[in-house]
Amino acid sequence: MSAAEVINIALGIDRGYAPHAAAVIASVVRHAPGADLRFVILHDGVEPELRARVEAAAPGARFDWCEISDADLPAMANREHFSRAILFRLGLAKHAPADCTRMLYLDADVIVAADVRGLWNTDLGGAPIGAVIDCFVDAQAFAARWGLPSEALAYFNSGILLIDLERVRAERLFSQAIDFTVAHIDEIYLADQDALNFVCWGRWARLENVWNAQRHMVIASLIAQTPHERQLLGRKPAIIHFTGPEKPWLPEGYHPWSWLYWENLRRTPFFGEVASRYGMGPLKRFMLWQRHLRRSA
Repeated sequence: MSAAEVINIALGIDRGYAPHAAAVIASVVRHAPGADLRFVILHDGVEPELRARVEAAAPGARFDWCEISDADLPAMANREHFSRAILFRLGLAKHAPADCTRMLYLDADVIVAADVRGLWNTDLGGAPIGAVIDCFVDAQAFAARWGLPSEALAYFNSGILLIDLERVRAERLFSQAIDFTVAHIDEIYLADQDALNFVCWGRWARLENVWNAQRHMVIASLIAQTPHERQLLGRKPAIIHFTGPEKPWLPEGYHPWSWLYWENLRRTPFFGEVASRYGMGPLKRFMLWQRHLRRSA
């Protein structure tokens, strides 16, 4: 792929997650100097003023705002730390600009710590999507529950996806995932992630773990419980994914890489607002910085 190629990056957000999406975008820009970036934002009514503040995190980048309506996706009440916005990525096939044939999807609770061009140029080998194996879900139990072939035992995390959007559109894979969600809305726990694993079972490309460093890969007590093939094995995360309810903007949460969120949020117009909303004053942020320094030493 050409070094001058436009890199299409999608996020799905509601109003509440707009500040966190801005931090994600700022982290992408910071680590990809000179890249031609286009951000495709799937949303449910983010007003123009808020859009402008998000766009300020990436001066010079192109933004396409694609509104998702109730008719586009199945109804789903918010559950624990999940909101309905997690389903928005399933609207990419329909709402992303027609010239987007490859897409990098990022959840709004990640921070990028490396040049995304290293991920963007990954050969998917004909697979419709590339993803990192999920550290939490039991693939064998998932296969048994849904009657899937046991020889393809691997279940991916959908927080970071490299998508062959041309193939996804041709095969209506996201439409199939929406249909699966509608049919099993009261049975599935991880909503679109379960649906995407069902429709892509045995035919997705596995990405290096560094591109989706989940909680079980970075906290010592959890690493000990994580199979060898799901660990970072001393490698530095390229994308940190704050999986689970303990997000880096919440004062009661713990994550050794939380400081990177605040470091990138400072590059957006939302820093003071988020710090005030969650009671993350200078002392608490200083403690996060110290923890980060110890982790990086």
